[in-house]
Amino acid sequence: MKKSLIALAALAASGAVMAQSSVTLYGNVDVAFGNHKTESRDGTAFTKSSGVMDGSWAGSRLGFRGTEDLGGGLKASFTVEQGINPTGANGLNQRVGSGAHQLADAAGTAYTANNNRQSFLGLAGGFGEIRAGFQYTNSYDLAAFQGFSLSEFQGGNYQNQTHANGTRANAITYIAPKMGALTVKAQFGQGAGRATAESNAVANIGAATGTLTKNNNQYTSLMAVYAAGPLIVAGNYAKADLTTSAAASAQTAPSAMDFGGSYNLGFATISGTMGTLEDNKVSGSTETKAKQFSVKVPFGTTDFLMSTGSAKKTLAGATTSDAKGTMFGISTALSKRTNIYAFTGTDKNNTLTGATAGYKDSKTAVGIRHQF
Repeated sequence: MKKSLIALAALAASGAVMAQSSVTLYGNVDVAFGNHKTESRDGTAFTKSSGVMDGSWAGSRLGFRGTEDLGGGLKASFTVEQGINPTGANGLNQRVGSGAHQLADAAGTAYTANNNRQSFLGLAGGFGEIRAGFQYTNSYDLAAFQGFSLSEFQGGNYQNQTHANGTRANAITYIAPKMGALTVKAQFGQGAGRATAESNAVANIGAATGTLTKNNNQYTSLMAVYAAGPLIVAGNYAKADLTTSAAASAQTAPSAMDFGGSYNLGFATISGTMGTLEDNKVSGSTETKAKQFSVKVPFGTTDFLMSTGSAKKTLAGATTSDAKGTMFGISTALSKRTNIYAFTGTDKNNTLTGATAGYKDSKTAVGIRHQF
């Protein structure tokens, strides 16, 4: 009898622990029929594609997230998220960018393989939350997940032009406890590899030393978001310092300032982003200035969308790229998770180094998106 009571108590304890843990499957599947044409500025070269394509609104993905209550106000969490291509044979290991031609060429350059979007662990409590692993950078968070951008579609994606360290990085992120309407996030990390990697070894360790190689990437960022009622404003500063064994002219130390805001007027929501990316090199300082302006007008379950933006790049004060684009769209919610949409957009880049260097890009897509 005593053994039975002990077994029941152990089972009850196990159930209590399990009740404090949860794992959720989530994702986004986005498929459309589209027409896409990219041509040089003088029209002498072009790429055209049409048919079923993926990621016309936002990249398709499959993810798992979970939490466990550790007691004492502590919670552990994890997120594992993989980009997928729902219109390709190798769907769990590839995806196509929303602005790209979906062409499986011999080099495979049209697809992104092994597309790990996020994989990190977290620990949260009264001190806030700490996350460690491969995760979205603060600048990408501001551009893509604060509601300032309507889509990543043609003509609507200039908010992604000023990331100092890309859209994702191995990093430690600290999210402070909310202070009223204010949220503050700090990040420290690097790129997709370790912060420092140096070697002067040859094939056999202990033999004569080889050539010193370096690939060291340090990344810091601070972001603040203020959300109160119809108003959301955000700002982010990021700096990366890449040291390699390449020539001094190739060393990079990019820094970026990004700002965004939106206001819900009731009959419409207006939003915008603007950012500056600077990269100082021995060969000259490069600068990218980008901005995006968007309007969303709801009418019942339907949203009418418009977005326009630009990005201008200079090297040592001389313009090397000057791009502008506009997107129009309509989206109807069939449920809280499913919507149908139609987008059309254009981009034009007046690169100043010759007629064939610039491009004109146009794309139209009609699709369906389901989030789960």
